[in-house]
Amino acid sequence: MVNPVQALRALQEIDTDLFRVTEELRRLPEERARRQAALDALEASIADRKAAARDLQVRVKELEDTVVVQQNRIRKLDKESQSSRDVSVIEACRYEMRELRRQVDESEREALSLVERIDTAKEEAGQLEQKLADERAVFAEFCANVESEMGDAQARQESLRARRDARLSKDLDATTLDLYDRLLQARGGEALAMLDGGICQACYMQVPPNLVVRLARGTDVIQCSSCDRILYLP
Repeated sequence: MVNPVQALRALQEIDTDLFRVTEELRRLPEERARRQAALDALEASIADRKAAARDLQVRVKELEDTVVVQQNRIRKLDKESQSSRDVSVIEACRYEMRELRRQVDESEREALSLVERIDTAKEEAGQLEQKLADERAVFAEFCANVESEMGDAQARQESLRARRDARLSKDLDATTLDLYDRLLQARGGEALAMLDGGICQACYMQVPPNLVVRLARGTDVIQCSSCDRILYLP
């Protein structure tokens, strides 16, 4: 009967590489999606700034229209005050003219401030558009590399799986193989660990002597009491 640990070691030699290749096939699309999301967020930021600039421009136009109406009213009041002989009418016209001029000044100051904000928003949008164009170029190159790398990784994965199937021992029972597969995923592709001098070489913890004795017999699958990896002797 084949020592189950020896059979697992034969698998581990392949599975370490297979795990890394599988992780690469998972990581590359995730990285591509992350970069695409960053580009989408940048594009949305540009759209927000342009929308803000448009909204501000609408407000500037409203202020300009209001100023035109107010200035026309001032001219009308000026003519009315000059043509009237009634002191109360003249004073009322002058009062309203002063109030309108104050409102015109406020509107013009607000409009000027908004124009500055519009210019800033447009400038920021322009800078972000340049950044987006640059990052899109980098992203396009990255995507091309991803496709190439994934093609290579898939080919390696298929080759490793074929080798694994060929090396898979019929002497490994389902329970042992299931334990090994679970540890393979939980321990980053390293389900086994060498026991040297009673010390697990994966977590560097002391293994109880009774487990060392059982492992030396070569018939049982012994796990490290600290990291759970399946132990083998050098």
